[in-house]
Formats: sequence, structure tokens, C-alpha cells
Amino acid sequence: MLKAGGSWTSFFDRAADLLYPRKCPLCGLFAESSPCPACRDEFIESDPRMAAGKEGAALDYRLTLFRYEGRAGQAVRALKYGRSTSLAAAMSREIQAVIEEFGLDVDAIVPVPIHWSRRCSRGFNQSELLCERLTAQPEILARVRRTRPQAGLSREERERNLLNAFRVRGDLSGQRIMLVDDVLTSGQTARECAKVLRLAGAAEVGIVAFCGDA
Repeated sequence: MLKAGGSWTSFFDRAADLLYPRKCPLCGLFAESSPCPACRDEFIESDPRMAAGKEGAALDYRLTLFRYEGRAGQAVRALKYGRSTSLAAAMSREIQAVIEEFGLDVDAIVPVPIHWSRRCSRGFNQSELLCERLTAQPEILARVRRTRPQAGLSREERERNLLNAFRVRGDLSGQRIMLVDDVLTSGQTARECAKVLRLAGAAEVGIVAFCGDA
């Protein structure tokens, strides 16, 4: 006889796998992991991964894991727009490993927030999902104004679009803050987040993103 609790859960999980075999959300082939090993091998690492900010810049460093192209870019889009949340755990492990590799020591990890209306329509904040294996504090930073998508905007339009879009909750005096996001392109969103974090007292602000242009 099956025991209650975990045994029943394990039984139903195995039954579900038999009825609905798992597929890789990137290639569509049957696979035990998400993404499958073949798709993961196609991720192209950023070069360089770490870039230090210029003196006086809002961001002290920018760390990106993979180029925003091919399978890695597909993974970001599948998570964000395709709601393939099964990818989040593996993507979060990748981020955790890189943070440990570079020995980044911070006081708080903060996922880049999205507006509440976008969270309602999407059902989640992908940046929070990428913090699954990290001890994150999403309550520190809020997006208080809905903005247009940054893609396709000029530099001046990007700056105006994000003006007064973020607000910090609490005093961050002397703290080292790490932002986490899915994609880092122009970096304007990260810089605006960093500006308000510094106004709240943060001594250091950097960002780690799953994908970037470099």
C-alpha cells in the first residue's frame, strides 16, 4: 500500500510523465530536463562576461551569462512570452553558479521589477523566477509607473520613458545591491534602478543578467 504524502505525490508525478512525457520547450523533443542538454550546449557565453562600470557610473559592474541570440535568447523569450516557466529553475542555477564563480559578495539581491499591471497579464515577473535559487528581496524595489517597451526607442526616449518609474522601499545606507534581470541590452532600465537605489543610500549597485548583447 502506498504511504500518504510524498509517496502519493511521487506516484502521480510518474503517472503524469507517462501520460504527458516532458518536452524541451526550446526544441520540442522529449527530454527529462528543461532545457534539454543539446539545447543547453548551444548557449553562447558572453565575451566578456564581466564589465566594470566607469568611475561615477550608476552601475559598478555588468555581468551577463550568455549572448542574446540562438538558444539562450530563445530561452529568455520562451520564459517571458511563452510562459515556459519550467526553464526558470535551470536558468536560476546558471545565475547562481556565475555569481559564485566571480565571488560577488552583496547585502541584497533584487530582481528588476515589472509594473503590477504587467504582472497581472503575464502572471509572474520573470526576473523573480530567475532568483529562485538566490535569497532575493523583491520588496526593496518597485516599479510604480507603467512604461512603454524600451525596444525601438532612441536613447533620449528610453531615458524619458523610465523617468520616475522606480521607487525604493527602505533605507539602504552602505549596502551592496545586486540587480537580477533576464536581458541586458542598452542598460537603461538597470541604470534607472541603480540611480534610485543609490539615492536610498546604496554604496554599490551591479547587475547580473541571463543574456546580454556582448
